[in-house]
Amino acid sequence: MSLPRPRRPLRDADGVRRFRLFLVAAVLTVAVTRLYLAATGFPQLGSGDLHVAHLLWGGLGMLVAHLLPMLFLGRAVRTAAAVLAGVGFGLFIDEVGKFVTRDHDYFYEPVAALIHATFLAACVFVLLVVGRRPPTERERRANAAQALAYAVAAGGVHRPGFRWPDRLRTPVELMSGTTRTPALDRATVVAVGLLAVFSLGRPLVLLSREPGLWRGAHLAAAVAALLVTAVGLIRWAAGRRASALGALTSALVLQLVVVQFFWLLDHEFAGFALVLVTLALLGRCRGMAARQRAAAGDADGRVRVAA
Repeated sequence: MSLPRPRRPLRDADGVRRFRLFLVAAVLTVAVTRLYLAATGFPQLGSGDLHVAHLLWGGLGMLVAHLLPMLFLGRAVRTAAAVLAGVGFGLFIDEVGKFVTRDHDYFYEPVAALIHATFLAACVFVLLVVGRRPPTERERRANAAQALAYAVAAGGVHRPGFRWPDRLRTPVELMSGTTRTPALDRATVVAVGLLAVFSLGRPLVLLSREPGLWRGAHLAAAVAALLVTAVGLIRWAAGRRASALGALTSALVLQLVVVQFFWLLDHEFAGFALVLVTLALLGRCRGMAARQRAAAGDADGRVRVAA
């Protein structure tokens, strides 16, 4: 008797976590590779007409990352495969300039923006395919069965999840926004406002020097981000914390997806410093919003108990 086939693939409960590891590994690999090559004068591995590009090492890393979960069982194996795949993909995408230009130009100026867009497209894909709806009952059962299989593979020993060391836990919690720190919360909101104002300056200058469609699109996106940020700041001042954080988060996403794409076209890899600042602010705003939702849920629970 054949088992019924699911109409769509079942989502892994650890899938988004592993994707985050993949993404972090890929971004760090690109950053470390560029810094290392710049510091060492862009050495070449090979002699004469032979040059072993680091793209090939990236392909090897992705090959091993594919083979690991094919051949071995366990959560640790799949986690290691995600990290190795990120490193391999980072080495691969770093050389994209060689494959979109006729003269194989590694230093092609729009490369930073292309890499940024590739990572964003991957994030959007994961969000749309995996993160839009809660797990179904079938997926919950399948993940429970998989967790049991992992426990059997580990010899039935319970292995607690990852915990930050005590010395690092407080800084990590502060950066993630999950700990209530009013002064840091206010500083985060102010920083989002300053980012919106700062991001508006560059397209204004560029458009005044060299009018064009791209410059106009850059300015329009920066103005839109500033307006959404202003809405968030007004709501924050009025004490409407949850809706304020929603607006500020939307403004940061707009900054990350559109405004900073143009920023990277202009500043190349040096522009990633602002991208990292935006990501840090986005992480804090999301953590603060989660804290607000948890507090609202606790308050509703107390009201129901009292009633």
